[in-house]
Amino acid sequence: MMNKDYILRGMAFDEHFRVFAVQNTAAVQKARDLHDLSPIATLLLGRLLSAAAMMSWDLKNPKAEITLRVDGEGLLQGAVAICTAAGKLRGYAHNPSLFLDEPKDNFLTGKYLGKGTITTIRNDAVKTPYSGTCQLVSGEIAEDLAEYYLQSEQIPTAVNLGILIDKEATIRAAGGFIIQQLPFADELEAEQLRVNIQATPNVSDLMDMGYTIKDILDKFVFKGIPWQQTDEREIEFSCTCTRERFANALMLLGKEELSTMVDGIEPVCHYCNTTYTFNHNDMINLIKQL
Repeated sequence: MMNKDYILRGMAFDEHFRVFAVQNTAAVQKARDLHDLSPIATLLLGRLLSAAAMMSWDLKNPKAEITLRVDGEGLLQGAVAICTAAGKLRGYAHNPSLFLDEPKDNFLTGKYLGKGTITTIRNDAVKTPYSGTCQLVSGEIAEDLAEYYLQSEQIPTAVNLGILIDKEATIRAAGGFIIQQLPFADELEAEQLRVNIQATPNVSDLMDMGYTIKDILDKFVFKGIPWQQTDEREIEFSCTCTRERFANALMLLGKEELSTMVDGIEPVCHYCNTTYTFNHNDMINLIKQL
């Protein structure tokens, strides 16, 4: 599945560890292009998209979705990524056009997020959404997400998120993996995994060389370790917005508020930058429906 974005899951060490992995170069490229993201905003949103894609596998309801949000006090401000149970990704950066004078600074997401939080919101579409928040550890997202799992769910977790972007704003590679230690895992097994992960080159560099994310798991992360892939499915950057949804949202404003917009409005979707035009007649019809 080289030309497609996909996520996979599996088990290692006789089901003592859960494994999730993602290859989503095309989705990150689409997000970068839709929002005209700067390099540092691309890195932040791209990592969140990778993580949200992997986290979506635990969703049971077909209408459910997972939201991963980072908010920081620094210039970068943060970003939001959402993935549905069907593998539809969307997201946006709070400060998409942040360019820094020092070239190397454009790759230091943690430095320009500053103090902040990482939040997950699990919406199962049948009950009140569950959310959890953790203070940012580094702002590099992988470490922050690992700390979130440890604090909020008491699950020792290894997270690796890689993105490679060139000077022409082309995403050369994007992907990563999440490995979670289950309660009955052996400490020697965990140590062997730690050694392998530390010895694994940058995931995005390996992908740029032609390795798939599964190749990387086979040849590096689980070298000498028994593991098996159990499932695989495609993902894509695909917004869930529609004109009907915007119309329904407008009607929630009520007649009085809508009456101030009778000349027409053009709301823009945060997630995909699509503009929806509601002219004078459209606004009158919405008011009549109320």
